[in-house]
Amino acid sequence: MIIRFEHEFALPVEEIYSYFRTPADWTRLYGLAGDVEDRGYGWFAVPLKGFPFPLVARNTEQKPHELVRWVFKGFWRGRGEVRFAQTARGVVVEGYEEIAARWLFFLSPLVERLFLERRFRAIWEIGWHRLRKREAGRRTEHA
Repeated sequence: MIIRFEHEFALPVEEIYSYFRTPADWTRLYGLAGDVEDRGYGWFAVPLKGFPFPLVARNTEQKPHELVRWVFKGFWRGRGEVRFAQTARGVVVEGYEEIAARWLFFLSPLVERLFLERRFRAIWEIGWHRLRKREAGRRTEHA
């Protein structure tokens, strides 16, 4: 499955980028379940609420405040990317995540569509919602 996104936030790019510096930082944005395990060499096991297997991920490319790319290994396979573009209002966050269950082979697209896609989209939505709340809080502070 591929999840694509594009959102604009009236927040500093540094603040949004901070949630993507490493996979361990994802939990601050998405509130995933459990503790992140550092597996060395940049690999982190990030637990997912309601999933028996963590996302084992590593950033493969980083340009601070511009771009982050990552890959998955273990039960999950795939990759993702987030790009940050400054605007007059704040920052546009654009990218995608391509993820599949590794050992389901030809059944993977069916299982993803029926059971996984909605749950992965919901995880991303939690993050976007948290950023909107931070955005609203910042407007209240400056009002």
